Amino acid sequence: MLPQLTVQVLHGDTAGPNVLFKDSEIAAIVDFRPPAPGYLAWEIARLGCDPKSVLDNSAESWLTGYTDLTLAYRDANPKASVDDLVSSPRVGCAATLCSAFPLSVPVERPHILDAAMEAYGRVRHEAALMLLDRLPVMEEALRDALR
Repeated sequence: MLPQLTVQVLHGDTAGPNVLFKDSEIAAIVDFRPPAPGYLAWEIARLGCDPKSVLDNSAESWLTGYTDLTLAYRDANPKASVDDLVSSPRVGCAATLCSAFPLSVPVERPHILDAAMEAYGRVRHEAALMLLDRLPVMEEALRDALR
């Protein structure tokens, strides 16, 4: 279940490869598609629930990083609702579970299926299961941090 979520104009593809850093500061956000309306919770989840980020750390350190990301977002956007921020991992989990990519690749373009694509599919699946399992803990931690 999700509360009524805020829709706003988003970058729409704020993923790790599209955020460029210089030292520890964001230097640029790149992508060549125009911004479009979307859920605020999705923009946060797109960065914080990236499968590689979820699995590269222990669940506890990932949750700390996700909480820090959410708090930084709220600091930069003080009008963001707590419901949107707390719901962001649920939105990220749902998007990961519902997306057909990369499972659609063998059907649409079997010639590009390789070991790396298969590994990515397995990582996405594992990350989605971890997110699904940890949602209550994550939402509680975010609610506590946002008070």
